[in-house]
Amino acid sequence: MTQTQENVRQLAFGGKIYIEFQPIYSLNTKKVIGIEALARAGDTVNVIMPQELFSCSDNPSDQAEIFGICITKALESFRYQQQSESLYLNIDTALLTPDKRYASDLVKKTAEYGIAAENIVLELATARIRDNYSVMIFVEYCRKNGFLIAVDNIDGSPSSLSAIAMINPDIIKIDRSVVSEIDEDETKKTAFKTVIAAAKKIGALTIAVGTETVEEVIECILLGADYFQGFYFSKPDKINKIFSNEVRLKLEEAATRLNVNIKNNPTAESVRIETYKRIIYDLVSRLTGLSSDYYESVLESYMAQHDELECAFMMDQNGFQITKTVMGKNSESLPGFVPALLGENHGIKNYFYAVRERIEDPFISGWYTSAATGKSCKTISSKFFDHSGRMIVVSVDLKRY
Repeated sequence: MTQTQENVRQLAFGGKIYIEFQPIYSLNTKKVIGIEALARAGDTVNVIMPQELFSCSDNPSDQAEIFGICITKALESFRYQQQSESLYLNIDTALLTPDKRYASDLVKKTAEYGIAAENIVLELATARIRDNYSVMIFVEYCRKNGFLIAVDNIDGSPSSLSAIAMINPDIIKIDRSVVSEIDEDETKKTAFKTVIAAAKKIGALTIAVGTETVEEVIECILLGADYFQGFYFSKPDKINKIFSNEVRLKLEEAATRLNVNIKNNPTAESVRIETYKRIIYDLVSRLTGLSSDYYESVLESYMAQHDELECAFMMDQNGFQITKTVMGKNSESLPGFVPALLGENHGIKNYFYAVRERIEDPFISGWYTSAATGKSCKTISSKFFDHSGRMIVVSVDLKRY
């Protein structure tokens, strides 16, 4: 171990680790949808970055202890803020083992700090995966306990696409290596589209990471990105400094530039989006104010009038399905595919999560393979409130002709 490594180790175990946060933004809503916790050591003059921090020791026990310190400090800071409902925690997949100890520790710590698991996104470093089995054990345990799963380092390469297929994440972070100068690079646009296609296939949300210019932001959203994270909006900082007026101005600037771009280059897709909104808003208007006894009959009537729809169902405020899945005319499931059942939990699905968290309403997915039928579909969802003031989310799948 070099003297530099020893100094870093002393900082790590001497209480000198602190957390900065970087927000993740929705350009559509101009809001923060989450904040990523980033560990540092030292002070503002001599900052030790994560890679150096976690490589200060080759001892797995030391690495695990540092990891635990970072998680604890992130949870301590997050529980007092009111600006974001979601905390993104980096998970070093190289440390994961089949015995579930890291997963069980996370469950205990989040409960200890009074933070609901549904407000935590576990961000897996796919580039550091050493043991697929340990990763899958970790993911399965954490999902059962309510955590959302994100994958990082996704660049469209075969290895990163394999990680998506293995983990089946709720959120995909598209790597800076693809996002950088994407507005000027056709090869990067192709890689970006590949990741977007993979995300749509499983219904995952996407985050363009490392956006540093408004041109990159505009290009990424036109290519299909859902959310953004990068220096263009804000650098990592202490939690009380990341929600600034400067950021709001950046969001306004990007949104204005995007609107001008779309107005100058109208597309058939822009027209289709308005059609999708009318479909779900019409259904919501029929359901609003009704007793729950009539929900299924309204869905059946609506589906009978819309040949373009594959299926529809409704969820309560916790994501549990409260109606059967009503299938459209001539809709049938391919072998191995089954429509969701009454009581099924959709809490981590983007068509529920995005609406409940006020990230996007109506939510309109890209085209992906339906778990109900095995065919290509697009999911559209929105919410209303019943006579008791409880939120209800209704979701429909659009056929792809």
